[in-house]
Amino acid sequence: MVNTDEEITRRLEERDSARRARRAQTASTVGELARRHTELAEQLADLERELGEVLTAAGDVIDVSELADVTDVPVADLTRWRDQVAKPARGGKRKRPGTAKNNGTPGKDTPAATAPPAAPTPAAPESAGNGGVAVGAASS
Repeated sequence: MVNTDEEITRRLEERDSARRARRAQTASTVGELARRHTELAEQLADLERELGEVLTAAGDVIDVSELADVTDVPVADLTRWRDQVAKPARGGKRKRPGTAKNNGTPGKDTPAATAPPAAPTPAAPESAGNGGVAVGAASS
């Protein structure tokens, strides 16, 4: 049995409607989870920064290895948190001074490249074979 054009169109619309609803639900769920992830990551960064500050401030009374022994927190974690506070955060990729995008062209703070010095031109000989010194011939 062959369906009519209207029946085919109706069935396709039903399927598209169900697919559209699933896509919208998926996008909504992913958006919400991503927002929560960002919030939690910020909270975690704040906690790690606070841990580092406490570890740094208490470094004169208790060291990392002793803290690890009494808290069962791995030395590597304690050290990482402490060292993150000690080092200033670097913003972005390090750039080499004096180059634009590190492609060999002068940067905005670098003077433009100067032309290489011209090759010296040979001097015209003043006198053949004597280094340019005039020699007088004596006659007797």
